[in-house]
Amino acid sequence: MISHLRLKTTKTLSPSICMQVDDNGFEFVVINHKNFDAAFSLHGAHLVHFQTKQQAPLIYLSKSTPYNHSKAIRGGVPICWPWFGNTEESKSKNLPSHGLARISQWTLANINETGVGVDIEFSLTANAETKAIWDHDFSLTLNASLSDQIELSLITNNTSNEDFSYGGALHTYLHVADSGHCSVEGLAPSYKDSLDNGKRKSSDQILNISESVDSIYDAGEQQIRVNDKSNQRTITINNEGNDSVVVWNPWVEIAKKFVDMPDDGYKTMLCIESAITSKQGVLIKAGQSHTLKTVIK
Repeated sequence: MISHLRLKTTKTLSPSICMQVDDNGFEFVVINHKNFDAAFSLHGAHLVHFQTKQQAPLIYLSKSTPYNHSKAIRGGVPICWPWFGNTEESKSKNLPSHGLARISQWTLANINETGVGVDIEFSLTANAETKAIWDHDFSLTLNASLSDQIELSLITNNTSNEDFSYGGALHTYLHVADSGHCSVEGLAPSYKDSLDNGKRKSSDQILNISESVDSIYDAGEQQIRVNDKSNQRTITINNEGNDSVVVWNPWVEIAKKFVDMPDDGYKTMLCIESAITSKQGVLIKAGQSHTLKTVIK
């Protein structure tokens, strides 16, 4: 799924992990483990690829997305933080949609490779650039544990002397063979329809994808199941620390408006997001932390 990128190796980090860059110096951590292939961008600590051996990719990445340090990557698992979408405050101040984390340069803090998989840690600490967007002291840690599954834990540490609240999401783009032949189970019985002014609606036990969907469900059941019928597989998602599950697919007309997604990109992606979307967010007291987590298999 990253074979379309022109990358060259700059540093070997372990037997299966190396740093690679594209022609513009955009940095990636590339993993070719015996059990899976994966890649992260240091821009956004962004998982852009994951695929176990002899299986279809689990993560979708748009081949049309640009790679520069001012824009978010379309696909993968963007980290939306410290807010989800566009809040009234962010719109009034012309602040970036989905916050600052996905457009910030993170640091590779630690790696550990075993015969089973890879544990990798990225970090982001408040600095002048982040404070120009969100004026709080914090440290973010993304812990990724990759094996036959993806486990992502986003830890928000409040390093300031005052409490703050945050929202966000692990905005997972799943790769599917055909979104029109996918169904989703395990969602809560009601949702807010973002395509209908956030109107609260009842949901069926099984969601079939057949048109544009942008729905915010309550956290609901422990496990969500995506039936990727054309790939003859079921993808399971387990979330923690979230108050919502966002299901999104732009479908035909909206996908055509994206310059960073092919017109038919909607056919092979479906977002199931571990999210914090409530207006009050999650309160983190000074010196405390909170973890938002998703496990995908």
